[in-house]
Amino acid sequence: MVSASKEATDTEHKKGRYQAANPPEILQSQDSVVNNLPGDVQTQEQLQSVPDEFINFDIKTSTSRPLLHTDAEGNVYTYSLNPVTYSVFLILVLELLERFSFYGLYMTQTTFLVGSYDEEWNADLSSMEAAGLVSLSTAIAYTIPFVGGFLADAYLGDYKTILMGTVLFYIPGLFLIASSTCPNWYLGIERFNVTAYKVALLFFWPIGTGFVKSVVNVFGARQYHPVLQRSLIESFYVRFYMVINVGAVAGCIVIPLVARSSITIAYTIPFVLLLISVIGFVAGSSRYVDVVPQHEFGMGEIQVAEGDGEKNMDKPNFSDVAKICMLVVPFNIAYSQCPTTFMVQGAVMKPLFGFIEAPNLDIIDSISVLFFGYLVSTFFYPYLARRNIKLATGYKFALGSALGASAIVWSLVVEKMIHSEYARAGNQINVIWQAPSYLLIGAGEIFSISTAYEVAFTASPPNKKAFACAFNLFCIGGIPNMLSLGLYRMCDQWFHNDEGSGNIHLIRDYSEAHVANYFVVLLGIVMLGVLVNLLPPVRNWIASVERKAADASSGSVASTPKPTPKSTPKSKKMVQIKDGKETDPLLKALDHKKYMDDAKKPQIYRMNTLKAEFTKKPKRKGGT
Repeated sequence: MVSASKEATDTEHKKGRYQAANPPEILQSQDSVVNNLPGDVQTQEQLQSVPDEFINFDIKTSTSRPLLHTDAEGNVYTYSLNPVTYSVFLILVLELLERFSFYGLYMTQTTFLVGSYDEEWNADLSSMEAAGLVSLSTAIAYTIPFVGGFLADAYLGDYKTILMGTVLFYIPGLFLIASSTCPNWYLGIERFNVTAYKVALLFFWPIGTGFVKSVVNVFGARQYHPVLQRSLIESFYVRFYMVINVGAVAGCIVIPLVARSSITIAYTIPFVLLLISVIGFVAGSSRYVDVVPQHEFGMGEIQVAEGDGEKNMDKPNFSDVAKICMLVVPFNIAYSQCPTTFMVQGAVMKPLFGFIEAPNLDIIDSISVLFFGYLVSTFFYPYLARRNIKLATGYKFALGSALGASAIVWSLVVEKMIHSEYARAGNQINVIWQAPSYLLIGAGEIFSISTAYEVAFTASPPNKKAFACAFNLFCIGGIPNMLSLGLYRMCDQWFHNDEGSGNIHLIRDYSEAHVANYFVVLLGIVMLGVLVNLLPPVRNWIASVERKAADASSGSVASTPKPTPKSTPKSKKMVQIKDGKETDPLLKALDHKKYMDDAKKPQIYRMNTLKAEFTKKPKRKGGT
């Protein structure tokens, strides 16, 4: 793992009482410099134009990790020119197989618990008991990310949190679940061990997946240089979300198919694959950039010196990120209809080819994510980048919500077709007519959910990135489902036939219900999300939050120390002093020299230096 060491600083600086007292003109200059620096450095040719302050001159690591960054705390990190092939692919493989394991088990747990796979050896639960147990496990899995995010940001760091989640919880949980599928000496040979199974399903498994979910995307994004590779993070999150769906599709296909022949083999596959991926993940530990945890996690932000109160308003904070993540809740309410009301509607439709039913269509959503994710990350975003255009986050959210609204509109069209065909000839329409809804939802996920992942990472404070990701997950899977439950209760009367029965899985009963009314209400909610994200004040506010985060990241530009003389080639110049004034190229670029000429007293800057003199070099371990 790439280690980071802190520059020696005095006690006052360690307590956070002093921060960079950059005057407004210096901060504006920093913005200008950062904007002029490339954000997609991936080649040796681009490396030639990078300022010395971002170059790693250490002989041992400069070839594999030539980029250098020093944060405001003095931690030094080095980065590869191609993070995807250097380290990110190991993280993505882990995430892919974790999602494979999660969705493979998630889609088969209820069926297994009621005995459909093995009538002789099962938990002997009713359908409602099994469904309730699985729902509780899922609820725990979406709550635990708060704990995982807190531990990662404040104490353990990303790498150790992922390792703890997989080794101590996830893998043991999968082992217990797989072991429960057949008689054995340690769980019992005469009766199914329901207690052990519940321990796995309600403790080990959800805690493990919750820890991984809260941190893995943040860990992947942190493999990119925060300044020189900032534009690559956008494409990373699209690819990350595509990987999630590859794992989900594979898990939903492979595990149920194998389970029909042998549930023991089916549940052993996730255990073996995740174990292998964790071994590979650990093997690549020396390649990772593992950000040092802050050990401070108050909801208040970084302290500033007296007179810097206004400037503290320009720092990123968790509450702003949380508000941004909530802007995609309307879309996620539409997204949450896939396993609920879309299933209710599809239940009264004719199977495709006689065996493809509504539950099978969910795979179209994942395929849509993969297809549109590839188009967006490979062609659309690069096309905009070549023209120096960045699609505003508000526009992305609005576009995603609009696609979600389109999916609901198509559901209304299908609803009309169902009633018309039954009234005309008493027939059912084919379930394939639902496919466009899943296709549109999948396309919307690329602009809504993957963008929310990105913002939760890039716009959150350095010491709360994993926690912000956990809240984003809550906005994806927690809040929307809670609101949907309330919506179902409010609209319950529309899901009854003329006799007042809520059992409308037959076309005759469904034709008497008024499900279309529910979709109209749902459409109004999602369209509200479109309009809110298009409002100029909202769009501009999101942009201001992102600028604050960018400013905070670029704030370390002025404090990035020069490489040590021991490892610096003679052709590279160190910080020089002429007539008592610095002539460092980067400080000139920041217009810092003029400021020092006019200053009447020394100013305290990041790294605790006077007049920004780099009097001490950061110590680095292991050639990092």
